[in-house]
Amino acid sequence: MDSDLRSLRPEEGPQDLVSVILTVYNVDRWLKKTLESILDQTWMNLELIAVDDGSGDRSPQILREAERRDPRVRVVRTENRGVACARNLGLSLARGRYVYFCDSDDVMDPRLLEECVWAMKKFSAQIAMFKFDGINEFGEPVPSFYPHNRYRGLEVLDRREIIKKQIRGKIGGYLWAFVAERKAYEGVWFPEGRLVEDTARICQIFANARRIVRIPKVLYHYRLHKSSLMRKEKMLVDWEKALKDRLEFVSATFPELRRWARVQTFSPLNFDYESVRQNLAIGLRSRREKRRLSRRPK
Repeated sequence: MDSDLRSLRPEEGPQDLVSVILTVYNVDRWLKKTLESILDQTWMNLELIAVDDGSGDRSPQILREAERRDPRVRVVRTENRGVACARNLGLSLARGRYVYFCDSDDVMDPRLLEECVWAMKKFSAQIAMFKFDGINEFGEPVPSFYPHNRYRGLEVLDRREIIKKQIRGKIGGYLWAFVAERKAYEGVWFPEGRLVEDTARICQIFANARRIVRIPKVLYHYRLHKSSLMRKEKMLVDWEKALKDRLEFVSATFPELRRWARVQTFSPLNFDYESVRQNLAIGLRSRREKRRLSRRPK
């Protein structure tokens, strides 16, 4: 199927509003670039809801400047309560027909929203998914081999097909890897106080969609750096909680998938080995950099 959606678009009319939710915490080094990538989207009818989760660096000033310059930006500042609380707050404020979650140190392709909205319209889908690549702290490409990106042509899947792929580890649990109608988030509340809140609710979001379209284009640049490492013991505990939540939801909502989902969830073949590999590689690079700096004459 032709992956160039420009030739498939219906007649253009007024642009539907897209709510971009940005959760921010101490990312002043990369925040300007992220904001630029959002506000320079070719799909211009958007609102940017930036939830500052109690940042202690220059992030609040950068956000206020963006709000002053662009009327599409709305900044909400809260005390530090974690990304799940920030996402829940942003979702409660969203007014758009579509919702997109962007991480505050990553970079969106300028066509991301446009490609996704038109794909959803063309295929009567409620979610549009796409490929992503990795970049380092300087914006340089980082080789990656995520299973999420292992497809070639445009795909249109129903909710059961996409949930099966997610449980098997072929679809990532990343909120920034798709744009969805706001209706897909009805009844969704991210578990607060956890570090893996997206995977815990990803199948619930997919279940609220009748149809999902996958676009074979790289439309997002995921930044890998030392402070993004999943190195805490709490991460492992929260990962187990997320898998349990996911399994309970699938078992209750799709009883015919209960036994299959249980086997797949705990299969070592479905483990996210690429994320582990990337984190180990970043850790090694960080240690080499520390040794290099320590050898400098004082």
